Amino acid sequence: MTQMFEKAAEINKTGMAKLMKTVSTVSKTNQTAGIEWADFAKESYAAGSETMKKLAGARTLQAAMEIQGAYLKASFERLQSQAKVMSDLYQGLAKDVGAPLAGDTATFDPKAFFDTKTFFDPKAFFDTKTFFDPKAFFDAKNFPKFPAVTAPKLAA
Repeated sequence: MTQMFEKAAEINKTGMAKLMKTVSTVSKTNQTAGIEWADFAKESYAAGSETMKKLAGARTLQAAMEIQGAYLKASFERLQSQAKVMSDLYQGLAKDVGAPLAGDTATFDPKAFFDTKTFFDPKAFFDTKTFFDPKAFFDAKNFPKFPAVTAPKLAA
């Protein structure tokens, strides 16, 4: 039984170290993602402001449509670029987080950790004679008492 607790303590210690490393990696990735989104927002705002200035100076409807079309195209390209950056960032996070777990299947052997003969002994867990007593379970004295319900009197 003490071996089980020693193994649990060892697994807990190594697991906690891996957990803290993972939390640190996730935190750094989210910080980087926040910076990337802030830069993207600045670029988008600057592009939108510049486009509004150009639209205010447009003399014809065709010129305004060309300016608007160029803005939409550039905006879509910026969004694609941002999506690629975010995708690469979180793919790297997934690889970093999954790397410590990739080789851990051999370190935890449930058969070696839990000795089924001593870990769960049904005889030690409950006594079949006292665990479920049908006579006591179905005894009318053990059922809750409800107040008697009478039918309301109808006015004549």
